[in-house]
Amino acid sequence: MRSTSSLEFNSMAVSIPVLFGTETGNAEYCADLLVTALEEEGFSAELIDMDDFEPSDISTHKLVFIITSTYGNGDPPFNAEAFLRYLQGEEPYLPNLHFAVCGLGDRSFAHFAQCGKDFEKVLVECAATPIFERVDCDDEFEVPFDNFKNTAIKYMHEKGAALLGEGGDSAKSTAPSTGKSSSAKNEASFSRDKPFMAPVLEKRLLSKPGSAKETMHYELDISGWEVDFQVGDCFGVHPRNSKAAIESVLKTTGFSETELVQWDRKERPLGEALATACLNNIGVDFVRTLASLKGASEGAAAKAVSGGDSALSEYIRNRHVLDALLEQSTEELDAQQLVDGLRKLQPRLYSVASSPIADKSRVGFTVETLRYSWNERKVEGVATCWLADQIEVGDTVPIYLMRNENFHFSKDERPIIMVGPGTGIAPFRAYLQEVEAAGIKNETWLFFGHQHEAKDFLYEEEIQTWKRSGTLTRADFAWSRDQDEKIYVQDRIKENAEALWQWIAKGAEIYICGDALGMAPGVAEAFKNIAADHGGIKEKDEWLQSMISEKRYKADVY
Repeated sequence: MRSTSSLEFNSMAVSIPVLFGTETGNAEYCADLLVTALEEEGFSAELIDMDDFEPSDISTHKLVFIITSTYGNGDPPFNAEAFLRYLQGEEPYLPNLHFAVCGLGDRSFAHFAQCGKDFEKVLVECAATPIFERVDCDDEFEVPFDNFKNTAIKYMHEKGAALLGEGGDSAKSTAPSTGKSSSAKNEASFSRDKPFMAPVLEKRLLSKPGSAKETMHYELDISGWEVDFQVGDCFGVHPRNSKAAIESVLKTTGFSETELVQWDRKERPLGEALATACLNNIGVDFVRTLASLKGASEGAAAKAVSGGDSALSEYIRNRHVLDALLEQSTEELDAQQLVDGLRKLQPRLYSVASSPIADKSRVGFTVETLRYSWNERKVEGVATCWLADQIEVGDTVPIYLMRNENFHFSKDERPIIMVGPGTGIAPFRAYLQEVEAAGIKNETWLFFGHQHEAKDFLYEEEIQTWKRSGTLTRADFAWSRDQDEKIYVQDRIKENAEALWQWIAKGAEIYICGDALGMAPGVAEAFKNIAADHGGIKEKDEWLQSMISEKRYKADVY
């Protein structure tokens, strides 16, 4: 039952801004959940992309919720940059503002959920008041975000209505706060929510027979889109679930693909909704729906719900949607309940693997096709297998630009050191194309690694040609499984320590792209040891941080 205070609040039509900063959509998904929950409790709330929010309007609000991811090396997502920079630069005086922040991130990164921390810090410095403790969510964000959402609802019932019911500036919140509405944007532009349909020009296998990895190169036609991208940027790709994945859910539930449901604010056939729904990651609301079904009280979902946060997190971590549906009766589940518990399939980001200076009419990607076993069944990576198995030359792919300014290459002639094993080669293939096309005079040094030289030497012919022409000054390779002892790119870096320090002493910039868990920390440690052993640096951690601050050490890891 809704409280009297919330009903009174709703009648006043004061809308609570729920601002999100996102890269791939997880923060938007969470913000949408919060808006829905607030509205179900009788409050008025508005879901707002930070890029559509006029920063100076923040002074007209008494309450705001901020949900943001973190991009790259602790940076704000592209759509959150302007708002955060406004707060940090203008330092508006906001004594009447109350706020709560939820930061999404990944604990394997050094600057975990940094953007959320930055928003909280600057708002406090602007005299705004946090209404409860900031929540930082790891990549398994469902349970901690659910706690954030519940705390927000509890606050609104206890104090929020009274806070916003006061006179004065609260009246200004009755109007939408979007100073840069979507309708006002240039209709010729494309975005995550309005992607460009790019025809596929080329699709070829990079890995050779016998490789344990299927790595593909794709070229997309963007000649119909005057997009200004740079080497180092990414493009987001909107994939669709395979027919087999959709049919497995329909078969398990007994639903018809033609049954109509409400999905993404429209009435659609269930099969169409499932094509763009996330069928891997499970949300808390979906688990609770399963737990509430008739006869489910002794099932795994019900036990997870009653077992607390750790049990709920473990349940979510170990199951895809199909697993959850298979392990208990779903006779009482209807199609609308099913899709209500699913999140939208999020886009995937791919580093640019081609130079716009070499050819601005097309963009290339380097993609490893993911196929794996999960709970004793074969599973396909949604986006990578969609591209590899369902998309052919001539088909169109929905894409949008995701700028990555913190990984752009300098325009001066300083030496460039590039470390990119596996698909991490993508931005460096693009940069070397640009060096060749533009006649750039930088010295370049590439460290590339993979499993086997004979099977996994991605872009081998191009790299060897660049070596012969001098476009690529030096190159070192690490083939991890071509000998008994595994050798990785960080090992090759150690072997070339003295020469690398000479490059660094000349002002070289270091670029790292690829695996965040094993490779990136190993490479960082190798460079720190070079600074200590050959540069006489006593505080090697501080040295690396200074390199990052000077934008001479840039990492794009995942």
